[in-house]
Amino acid sequence: MFYSIHNKEIREISLEQLDFHDICVGYLTLDELKSCYQELGLSEVAVKDCMTDFTHFRTSMDVYDEFSFGMINIVDILNLSTRRNRIGFFIKKNLFVVVKIIDKEDSIRQMFLDAIGRFRQNATMEKVIYGVLERLLSSGNRGLVMTERQIIAMEREVVNGKVDSELNTEIFDLRNRLSTLKNYYEQLIDIGESLQENENDLFEEEDLRYFKIFTDKSERLSNNTQLLCDNLIHLREAMDATLNYNLNNTMKLFTMVTIIFQPLTLIVGWYGMNFKYMPELGWRFGYLYVIVLSIVVVGAILYWFKKRKF
Repeated sequence: MFYSIHNKEIREISLEQLDFHDICVGYLTLDELKSCYQELGLSEVAVKDCMTDFTHFRTSMDVYDEFSFGMINIVDILNLSTRRNRIGFFIKKNLFVVVKIIDKEDSIRQMFLDAIGRFRQNATMEKVIYGVLERLLSSGNRGLVMTERQIIAMEREVVNGKVDSELNTEIFDLRNRLSTLKNYYEQLIDIGESLQENENDLFEEEDLRYFKIFTDKSERLSNNTQLLCDNLIHLREAMDATLNYNLNNTMKLFTMVTIIFQPLTLIVGWYGMNFKYMPELGWRFGYLYVIVLSIVVVGAILYWFKKRKF
């Protein structure tokens, strides 16, 4: 599908009605791109790039003298485990084309139509490009809020002493997801800055501000993502401190038990020697005496522990 922007008004047209004196924006599938890229004056090398899979992890934009070409692997911010959609885009003087490479549920087409509908009045090519790119960030703040609540819930578990291997695994998984998001936003920042620089003079100078708005939004999301990563680092440190504290308490308990039984071991060893002339061996109250002595020793040690607040 193609749309023509004439006198800042958008109307849908066919491929045969394209007039490059007007501003044209379009949405194509790979098959449609293969059949009409020559009529659109698009680079054959860039078109082949859309059809290969070696760019699976690539999100970037290349700037040439007469056109710019880019590919974006779209991250589902609210569900990073799903398969990523992928789009390619071509920008020429008065032409912007979005190419569907991988799409689920026809979301890319809807994203393009939403951008067209948003700027139907006083439309420019720069506004449409901004509208498409800005939709890539639409769930960013919501995703950060959900992640922040998850981190707060984990902090509450640490404060309550509920520290286990599952929490450690959860922190690791969340850290990995945030790293993926930050990398995604950094790549979008690179695209926004490349568009803003306008090296090949494809855009009107007064409309470059839309790309700055997109870049600023991406930077804010990237910075907020980094803050959450830092919070996770502090949470991990707090969890390690809690584990160390629990371990210290365990060692403290073992130390106290050892201190209590050391004197008793000495008493048992002393009276277990069975010398012939040990007076307590023939004493009627010798057995009771050792029992009372052991109780007094244990009581004295416990009193000392309490006084020292161990």
